[in-house]
Amino acid sequence: MSIIPIRLRDREILDAQLVRCRQIDNSFTQGAAAGLRWLTAGGPGPLTGTLATSIDFQSVVHELAAAEDIIYGPPSCGRDYARGLEHALLWAENATAGPPVPDPDRQVRVGHRRASTR
Repeated sequence: MSIIPIRLRDREILDAQLVRCRQIDNSFTQGAAAGLRWLTAGGPGPLTGTLATSIDFQSVVHELAAAEDIIYGPPSCGRDYARGLEHALLWAENATAGPPVPDPDRQVRVGHRRASTR
């Protein structure tokens, strides 16, 4: 089986975004920070807990699948964390243009209704 390499944004950009994510303390940014930290430092996957010898395409796909299971599964308190993780991984791979930093006043989903964070 061949290993498919991943192409990430420059390390300096990922590190700067990690700092920005840590400036806003909510579940979304915690998930985003976990994803960026995992991509830059390695270790167990933020959701799967799988320890990869190197982070490759398959490792990222497994984390994205775990995030999507939470995002699109039954309502859960981990949904915003999973959304942040998913956004950060996709952004780091240049699959989405916008970085994973939400407005600190953004609304979060609570069950099937919207509630303000203020």
